[in-house]
Amino acid sequence: MSDRADDEGSTETAVAGGEDRISALPDDVLRHLLSFLQSSASVQTCVLAKRWRTLWKSVPALRIVDDAMCDDGEMERSRTFVKELLRLRDPSPLEVCLIYSSYGHDYANYGEAFQRIEPWLQYALSHEVEVVRVEAHALTTGLALVSSHLKRLELTSVTFEGSLDFSSCPVLDVLKMSGCSISSNILSQSLRHLKIRSVFFDHINRSRISAPNLISFKLDQYDGLTPLLDTMPSLVTASVVDVLGYGHYGEESFSLVLEGLSRATNLDLRTPYDQVFVHFW
Repeated sequence: MSDRADDEGSTETAVAGGEDRISALPDDVLRHLLSFLQSSASVQTCVLAKRWRTLWKSVPALRIVDDAMCDDGEMERSRTFVKELLRLRDPSPLEVCLIYSSYGHDYANYGEAFQRIEPWLQYALSHEVEVVRVEAHALTTGLALVSSHLKRLELTSVTFEGSLDFSSCPVLDVLKMSGCSISSNILSQSLRHLKIRSVFFDHINRSRISAPNLISFKLDQYDGLTPLLDTMPSLVTASVVDVLGYGHYGEESFSLVLEGLSRATNLDLRTPYDQVFVHFW
């Protein structure tokens, strides 16, 4: 309490002199501002003044950058930093968790890359995170997400060889996947918005998408076998881009898409040669 009083006194002087208005803001506002910084930068604000020493511990966001372009020593320091960050952070709920890792960018550590970031992801889930974004050149044979708070999930550049069953995330509303490789089914009873862009589906075993409560669906520029689409009775808007593109097996793909999305009110199908709009009333 005395630390806060001392800080407030110095803040009043600074504001009067027109120097430091940001420190006059309430703690909750400062935490919100810090949540837009990378976590490493957020922690560094502890040296600004007494009042800032522990603010970073309760910032409602994790923004972790794990850059493999650094040397081995720097990579290990990065891993140690994240470990200490999670250990020292207050056990307050998270709103957002963003993880970027290039650890497997050259495929030499492709299999280890997801193991490296998985503890960070599980920490976020255990602290009631609502939004998760992961961009990592990584391979996972089983994505096990369990959360009653996760509402939005965005995945980029991850290779999935195991289950993509989100039944243990009962309030997951939005799923976005970009640049991923998918050789398994996507299952969710809660999803309402699904966007899949520039992904690689398996060329031998056809994936299945079962999300009966979707109201919007977009499949944009994909490769491999067109996935089977289970019935989506609540679907309002659907878009499939490059439906007859290379490797999609032509008329078979077109038929699969039409059958799976037949309940959509507005359906947009685009090929490399033409554009088709289909409206169901």
